[in-house]
Amino acid sequence: MSRQTEILVDVEVEMMFASGNTERFRLGDIPCTWVWDEVSREAAEYWAAFDHIGNNYTFDWMSIKSWTGSPVKEKT
Repeated sequence: MSRQTEILVDVEVEMMFASGNTERFRLGDIPCTWVWDEVSREAAEYWAAFDHIGNNYTFDWMSIKSWTGSPVKEKT
């Protein structure tokens, strides 16, 4: 069984849309599964945010300005 942690990522992103408008905003609660033996936590969080943005937004370009992740607390 692989060692992994479920994380929720918050990200600040800047995007330019086809209209030429540029917007900067935050997105939150992006799910991420960090598999410890495959990639660093930072990389897992970044790519989870990157994939979420790419799958849910249409833009000409985007830049992830910052991100942070918090492990999901299991319900007891």
